[in-house]
Amino acid sequence: MSIVIHQTFGRIGINTTPAQISIESPKADLEIKQIPAKMEIDQKLPQVYIDQYQCFYESGLKSIFDLVHDEAQMSKQIALEAIGKIAEEGRFLASIENHQNAIAELAKKAMEHEVTFTIDLMPKSRPKIWFEGYLNINWELGGAEIKAIPHKPQISAIPGHINIYMRQYPSIKIEYVGNNFDKTV
Repeated sequence: MSIVIHQTFGRIGINTTPAQISIESPKADLEIKQIPAKMEIDQKLPQVYIDQYQCFYESGLKSIFDLVHDEAQMSKQIALEAIGKIAEEGRFLASIENHQNAIAELAKKAMEHEVTFTIDLMPKSRPKIWFEGYLNINWELGGAEIKAIPHKPQISAIPGHINIYMRQYPSIKIEYVGNNFDKTV
């Protein structure tokens, strides 16, 4: 006796449709207002001052007031020296009993004259130099005013889908093959 068994396994089929998500995010509305910076400049242009008065004075280029003053002082000094010299010569002549040849000695003394030469550089002083001027810069910072209006994102979703179906149903088929019976009823 032979038995043939045919078995077919069941098979399922799955069809899937994936979900779809769409997100759109609109840009925010921006409003920007810029406030410009301010700058203030306060300046006095630089000026150079040069005072050469002392240099000119030492070189003999004097003002009329200085010239009169210096000449008066020098004249006074010469007058005092002359008075002193005359007084000295008078005393010298007054004491003629001590000096027998006093007039000749005075004449000889008057002829003696020392001459001195000096070399000098002019001017001896430097000119006075100074500067005036300034620069002040004041800054006032500006800025920016920013207003933003955000927008919500727009989300759309298509859900996924799964379809499960029987592609092949299971089955068992049993057959008897052969003619041998033990008993026939």
